[in-house]
Amino acid sequence: MSERNGFSELAKLTFRYQGQKEKLKQKLLEKYTQEILIDLLTHEITPTRRAASYALSLIGDTKAIPPLVETLKHDDLGTSVNAEKALWAIWFRSGDESVDVMLQEGTKKIEKKQYEEGIQILSEVIRLAPEFAEGYNQRAVVYFMLEEWQKSIDDCQKTVELNPYHFGALAGMGHCYIRLGDLKAAMQAYQRALEINPNLYEIADTLLRIQEALRQHFEE
Repeated sequence: MSERNGFSELAKLTFRYQGQKEKLKQKLLEKYTQEILIDLLTHEITPTRRAASYALSLIGDTKAIPPLVETLKHDDLGTSVNAEKALWAIWFRSGDESVDVMLQEGTKKIEKKQYEEGIQILSEVIRLAPEFAEGYNQRAVVYFMLEEWQKSIDDCQKTVELNPYHFGALAGMGHCYIRLGDLKAAMQAYQRALEINPNLYEIADTLLRIQEALRQHFEE
């Protein structure tokens, strides 16, 4: 009956424990495997798909990344938005709790505009976990805020080397190339980001404006 009315057991579970992430995480681990949740990403019932994405944001690991990337292209906006949030959540998990805490400290320094301290913390994250892509991506954000465009690009490139699906790093790379006046490289970075996540509407708009500017330039 619950499947017929579009409100699955998984959807009801995520609704019941709204605002109680640790409790919901515990319940999910008791009732679902990651493989089951990945299968539910393509379920015909909309609330089930959305709930599966949300559940993976709590208990998913890198194995869930490719199917979540595919889910970014789903016609249902709620499903694709949840998939994007799940990807970010997984990308922020290194597998080492102490490293994750340090990463969060680094992002808080960015929010407080304490950029030099942020660089120190995130560089330590990278030293401790050199294969953890998000450490480089967050340091790229700091370098961007400091207008250190090439350093930011270097960290974005390292992020994508470690995590080829990282549309955020590709978009950040594009922003830096614009500041450096390299519109061709910016377009390439933006196009790669959109191929992975077609819901980056601001990036799509920026890409169209660059293409129009280049068209007008060559017509003059």
